[in-house]
Amino acid sequence: MYIIQMADLHIGSSDSTIPAEKEILLKSVELIKKLIPSGEIVLICLCGDIIDSKGMNPGSDDQIKDRYEKAENLINKFKAEIKKEYNVIIKCCPGNHDATHIDDLAKFISNVDDEDSKDRLEKCYTVEIQKLETKIIFVNSCKENQHEKGCIDYDALEQELIDLGQDTKKIIVLHHTVMSMFEEDSSPIRNAAKLINLIDKYNVIGVLHGHIHGREILSLGQKQCKIIGTGALFSRNYKNVNSQFNIIELKSNIFKKILNCRYLADGGNEPWDVKDLKDSGISSIFSGNTFSNVYHQLMDTLNVMTPIYNMRMEIKSKYKEFVQDLEEFFNEDKLKIGDNEWSYFDLAKMWQADEVPEQLYFNHGSYYKMKEMSGIEYVIDILKKKPTSNRIELSTYNMENIEESLDDKNYLPSLTSIQFGKDGEKLIVHMYLRALEAKQFLKINICEIDYLLKKIKDSAITFKDVEVVISAFRVQKIDKFHCFLKAEIDAMDDTRLTTIVNYRKFSELYKLIKEKKDGQETVIKTKGLDQVYKAMKSSNAEMLASGKKEIYSKNLITLLKKVLEEYEKLDRIHKNESIQNDSGKNYEKNIDSLLGEILQSIKELEKVETS
Repeated sequence: MYIIQMADLHIGSSDSTIPAEKEILLKSVELIKKLIPSGEIVLICLCGDIIDSKGMNPGSDDQIKDRYEKAENLINKFKAEIKKEYNVIIKCCPGNHDATHIDDLAKFISNVDDEDSKDRLEKCYTVEIQKLETKIIFVNSCKENQHEKGCIDYDALEQELIDLGQDTKKIIVLHHTVMSMFEEDSSPIRNAAKLINLIDKYNVIGVLHGHIHGREILSLGQKQCKIIGTGALFSRNYKNVNSQFNIIELKSNIFKKILNCRYLADGGNEPWDVKDLKDSGISSIFSGNTFSNVYHQLMDTLNVMTPIYNMRMEIKSKYKEFVQDLEEFFNEDKLKIGDNEWSYFDLAKMWQADEVPEQLYFNHGSYYKMKEMSGIEYVIDILKKKPTSNRIELSTYNMENIEESLDDKNYLPSLTSIQFGKDGEKLIVHMYLRALEAKQFLKINICEIDYLLKKIKDSAITFKDVEVVISAFRVQKIDKFHCFLKAEIDAMDDTRLTTIVNYRKFSELYKLIKEKKDGQETVIKTKGLDQVYKAMKSSNAEMLASGKKEIYSKNLITLLKKVLEEYEKLDRIHKNESIQNDSGKNYEKNIDSLLGEILQSIKELEKVETS
């Protein structure tokens, strides 16, 4: 979705705009249609100071009424134009010029957005938008009609934050700046430290504000919350300030773009200067006190940008809380491929086993086994002898292994090492990977750490706290990643597959190919499908030789041949490229479609057989 952030209209000011207000708004519509795709949800945030009330007494009079009516006409025309292309929501908070005329502001709002009321405007209220996890809170920064400085009812705001839940991502919209850009400015929010504490405590990812008559973006607090300001929508002879507003693209709880759009009256045919204020890039560092929280941070980012380089995930917590979080997180979450269902804890044990389980192509534990001693036995031994040693490390390979793997004939784990150490009552673990699939395999990785920690705990090594770091050179997500589990069809004996084909065991054949379809593979194996293809051709030849009708249609045989060819092309791409690219995705899509058609053909054969 997109947010259009506007502030400081100052309708009724004695200073005029160039060009006129209506013309600027119409030109804004043209720019918005260029920058925002049609059909999107668009939230228009009016960040206060709808009118100019300088020199006017508190309360309502005809002049104030006229100014809000003029603002209403302008905004409704703007809104009507935007609604032609987008799903529009419009919301507002009071500015210092509105604070002493809150009844008139409430009436203005009711005529541009009939959901708001005076009571909601005077404190704070939340906007929940369909399909958007992030909640948006509009806050009155003019507490008790204060117009000389920024004041917030922190009790009301904290209660709103509590009601939404501590882990829910939130954006706050208000009028005043959190801190000023100018030495003589006395109007920023009072007790800004309290606001920053609430931002950190209640997962606020952004604060949108006006009042500054300029443009700025800051990052505050432990979690680097974005503080996003915008200048006046209508510039009124302010020195070095242009009429402006912001367009913000919000995707998966992340500010993907923050565009400041300034209108240059002398800009000729291209009057708009558009600058992306978010020049710091998307963070590759994710931290928290639970895996579940940090995992969701990472997935939000991967939904916006993939791959991520130099990713670092940090979890610091009590050991008991670390274990409890994983148990809750993986309570119902399983890896499902075909009819098979795998617990991530069970998969972690398989990956840490001393010998490679038959279900896997390779694992981690077998690489750092030393004769009769397993890797974790070595770790426990050194932790007891010298807990601060820099050599308590499980390493999976060296340079020789890397060189031997360059032709892809040998397996090379993405996991390069896991290091352990103690600092008093804290156990520190650092897992490093050269590449990481985050949607599924990261879950196995964290469960591997959990498995190893439990082994250490069971060996009478004491610790109360854990500091877990997982770092990776490159991270991406693959929606149907099979995590290097062998598809049963590829592990099966050729004779058995031939028997399944010859004896028309269509339901068993369907199950085998369905499992193959459900698991997206980086290790390309087509042994099973190739054998099915050969067996079907041989079966048809035998039927024809005995004067009987072929069992398997030419279309089904052709589909199998095509899918084998697509797998071969995909395998070549995998050998040349390590990043999931568009070409590879197209082959994966083709393979998925062809396997779907093959399954449909087998289902039809089963219907004929049973009828």
